[in-house]
Amino acid sequence: MGQATRRGAFTLVELLVVIFLIGLVIALFLPAKRVARESARRASCSVKLKNLAIALHTYHDNFQKFPPSAFYPDRHHLNDRNVLLMDVVPGQNGNGHKQAPYSFHVALLPYFEQGHLYEQIDFAHHEAFAPANYPLAAKMIPVLNCPSYRGPANSTAKDYAPPAGGAKPALTNYKALGATTLACLQDSKSVTSDQLNGGLLHPYASYRLKDMPAPSQTAILAETKEEKYSAWWDGTTASMPGFHPGSGNVQDDRLPTPPAGVPALNLSAQGAQTNFMTTAQFGGQEDMQWGPSSEHPGLVNHANGGTESRSINNDIDPVVYRALISRRADDNADIGDLFK
Repeated sequence: MGQATRRGAFTLVELLVVIFLIGLVIALFLPAKRVARESARRASCSVKLKNLAIALHTYHDNFQKFPPSAFYPDRHHLNDRNVLLMDVVPGQNGNGHKQAPYSFHVALLPYFEQGHLYEQIDFAHHEAFAPANYPLAAKMIPVLNCPSYRGPANSTAKDYAPPAGGAKPALTNYKALGATTLACLQDSKSVTSDQLNGGLLHPYASYRLKDMPAPSQTAILAETKEEKYSAWWDGTTASMPGFHPGSGNVQDDRLPTPPAGVPALNLSAQGAQTNFMTTAQFGGQEDMQWGPSSEHPGLVNHANGGTESRSINNDIDPVVYRALISRRADDNADIGDLFK
């Protein structure tokens, strides 16, 4: 009877080599998998922005104008009520001129399949944050959130005081680009009488499509990863400027030159610890950290007036970004190749 053949075993060196190779394959595979996932999330975010822009156009078809970024139950905007944006307070209820208006997102609810929610709103009391409305404001609306966003679902701001046991307002990652700078956003005359630095969705005006001569080259919505002052229900902070508030003043905004600053995309040139707005600049109890911003590496998704959604790099040229926000045709007619 012949001797049985013995199966060779791995030596310690061979085992270590196999483990090393397996680890190397995993190390090479995981980053690629993460990139693929982020690419899918970025694409989904882009689709959500596009759908929101389409909802705006559907609203325009029905009312022959776009909604203002902030409105009161009678459909009046801040200029109709002679109310200053600096005076209204996030979450404020029943306090005259400080009363918070509704956000344009609320007006769009019936146009992105949330009509059932719109029908539950208590408009009778003329207060966005009436007790009956708080549970609605606290509802998270998936179409208003970027899949890459990693923050809380609801605002953490001290300003919001829901009824006992209730949640604070839910956040959105999509805001209106109302103007180039905060000074222009807060000044009704420089925006309503001049297109130079005014965006499409503004708290002081309801614009028509013809007020935007180059819609496909006008950015009207942008992402944000703000965790305090980005409640989808609250019109007080529904619109944001594209430039850091330190970039200019009202007088600068009326001149045919760009703001003397940089776009605030992810605060790229300001430093990650620099807040987008201070309490003194917009009236909240806490600083607002982020303006146009996202969790997508190096860029922020935007939607334009032609309903397309595109990505804009953090380091976009200030002149180009100012022109993109402007409604004025001769500002943005020749920058299409730069809006990628």
